[in-house]
Amino acid sequence: MDYNELSDKAAEYMRLALPLMRKHGVPMTPDNYAVWYEHVSGSNAKLSEQIQSMLSVNPVMTEAQSKALHDQFFNIAKDRKEVVELRLELARVLKEVINFVCSSVAHNDRVNQNLNTLLSRVNQGMSPQQLHEAVDELLAETRLAINNGELLTERLNTAIVEVNKLKKELEHTKREAKTDTLTGLANRKAFDELVNKVTQDADGSGLDVCLLFCDLDHFKDINDKHGHLVGDQVLKVVANTLKDSVKGRDLVARYGGEEFSIILLNTSLQNAKGLADNIRQEVASKRIQRKDTQESLGQMTISFGVARYVPSEGVESFMQRADRALYMSKRKGRNCVSEAPPPII
Repeated sequence: MDYNELSDKAAEYMRLALPLMRKHGVPMTPDNYAVWYEHVSGSNAKLSEQIQSMLSVNPVMTEAQSKALHDQFFNIAKDRKEVVELRLELARVLKEVINFVCSSVAHNDRVNQNLNTLLSRVNQGMSPQQLHEAVDELLAETRLAINNGELLTERLNTAIVEVNKLKKELEHTKREAKTDTLTGLANRKAFDELVNKVTQDADGSGLDVCLLFCDLDHFKDINDKHGHLVGDQVLKVVANTLKDSVKGRDLVARYGGEEFSIILLNTSLQNAKGLADNIRQEVASKRIQRKDTQESLGQMTISFGVARYVPSEGVESFMQRADRALYMSKRKGRNCVSEAPPPII
């Protein structure tokens, strides 16, 4: 494909993206344009599926939803940059250690050579004066060897500290790559990885896995009336409520916008529904106020869809059933829990 063809395609994608952004109320920012350019180009099926899912609920996309899409699909470059920087730092530490070890080995070779020379002279017979000089020479070489060994030990200990620091930074980078920046919950990437893994495990072991999809009711009204900063405050409160309601083995993730997901391991469908209803009541009981004016935001409610994985049904069927159960709750009037019907296998 030549440059002119690429340029024509880019122009066509721009002509498609901009009207769609205006139609769906997406602010004209560079980050949002990147999301919609990728969408109309057809190069990212998961991104397009996520956009269609959001628009099926509400034809006007919020700024928070747009930002969530960008964070989810376009933070890869940042992650790669951080990993490259850590790799370069590790290479620097290793190069220093190797150089120091090589220098130490070369020094030890010289010491060995000097000691062997000294040994050959001793074996040939020496006068008392020569013997005295040989002892002094031996002491000097021994001190040099000890000092060099101590320097090597010190440098290796320093390297251990530096490598441990790099390890912690790398672990932090990996956690950040799977963490939603606003709520501190797992992000969509972390959710996708775990739900694929646990469903595959369940296919072989029959492990009980339940999935909860939940969505804040009328969240758009909060953003429209109070602004997105207050909306973010509400999302954080709900995220903490969800996180505090589950065990360490379970995963709570921000799925996108005001939608959250929970993966429950070794949990029956009945218990999963009970947990969802407890969380629903907990959220409904909260009285959230604006931090700046102390104005009450009114009652917040949340709707749930709950599904239990059936071995061999596949992850897509599992997620679709939970999603359909969530929208059953929406159709029933919101602020309730709906159970997904069994899959058709």
